[in-house]
Amino acid sequence: MTLDIKKLLTQIKNLENKESTDDNLNRLDATYRLFKSAVREDELLLKKLIETKNASGANFYFGMPEIDKSEKLDTLHPCQDNFLQPHITIASDGSQINPSAHEFTSAFLINIGMVAIPYYKSSVQVLIGSEPTIYSSSEEINLSNTAERILEEDLVSYERTLKEIESLVQIAENYRQNNIPMIALIDGTLIHWHIEKFSGVYIEQFIKRFSDAISKLKSMNVVVAGFLSNSRANDLINMLKVFKCPYETVNCKKYCTNISYRDLPCNPTSNYKSVLDRRIIERYFSEVNPETGTRTILFRSNSKILDCYPDDLKIYFFYINTGREIARVEIPAYIAKDKTLLNLLHNAISLQCKVGFGYPVTLSEAHLAAVVTKNDREIFYNLLKEQVLTKKQNKIKLSYKELKKRISFV
Repeated sequence: MTLDIKKLLTQIKNLENKESTDDNLNRLDATYRLFKSAVREDELLLKKLIETKNASGANFYFGMPEIDKSEKLDTLHPCQDNFLQPHITIASDGSQINPSAHEFTSAFLINIGMVAIPYYKSSVQVLIGSEPTIYSSSEEINLSNTAERILEEDLVSYERTLKEIESLVQIAENYRQNNIPMIALIDGTLIHWHIEKFSGVYIEQFIKRFSDAISKLKSMNVVVAGFLSNSRANDLINMLKVFKCPYETVNCKKYCTNISYRDLPCNPTSNYKSVLDRRIIERYFSEVNPETGTRTILFRSNSKILDCYPDDLKIYFFYINTGREIARVEIPAYIAKDKTLLNLLHNAISLQCKVGFGYPVTLSEAHLAAVVTKNDREIFYNLLKEQVLTKKQNKIKLSYKELKKRISFV
């Protein structure tokens, strides 16, 4: 049986009616007016943000604008029009075949796509390939040595994340002899808040591998960034909520414990649903109409997980107009504090998005190199079966559920 399209269309039409476009527009308008107020009173904004951060008064994370004497909250930075500096952009992305309880084996696979594309240096070779790694079971990567129950899917996903960043080190080491700048891109966030739910031992081991890889890239003067398309972050929206807080000091626990999220006094409107950061930046960019490749000022994340990061790897971010969308770019502190490295990254990403029609071309190629198809999955298990049979090991047994999924009697 296939998907019943008629029933699906009926439900989709009902979804469209659940929340009117006017309500969405009103929330966006109110939030944008609050943003403009914060721009006009940026000194008050910074004062409240610093006080709130020092007192840990907010029960949410917010972005801290990095404003110097030459900048304001709404300052924009264009990219370099004639950026012709020789450089290499490297990227990685991953996919996996998760372990299945219904297959004859608990083995799984992680495939990492790896790309290196030189610019304005024809003597350097292009790299587009992938590196598959097979694991016998999830126990091979669960090194926490605790009784903690971690889902296999989470373990595989987090191992893949670490292998993506570690593969950038491998690529950089192979290209460092060319003695030209390298920019390393990861698809997704550098703020690994998703591991907060695990034990301290697991977090410590994850952060160690992650920070060791970034530190190696730093030692080779490689500029690293995480690129987030269609970001759902609301650090800037939360920053505005701190600004609008009606109390003398922000203390969510004291004043707002029993108030529903939609009715908080710091919301731009009543009955409020949060607007995404990129929507506010989109509105601002549409108002001032900057050139493609223009970015915002830097903001510093104060996500709790960053307390585990070394100081030089704390994460900053900015938003950039790619020509197709407003994307979020995250960078370690050592880049944020070095204008030369920051400008190199900004111009390289702008070029990547220009040749990639709104998305970094190296990340697109890394994704394509990493993809594991349904056919690849079948080949993977068939090869494992052949190996088992060749060694004359135990009989191959699938779960009854898996057998039923493969055979129809109707």
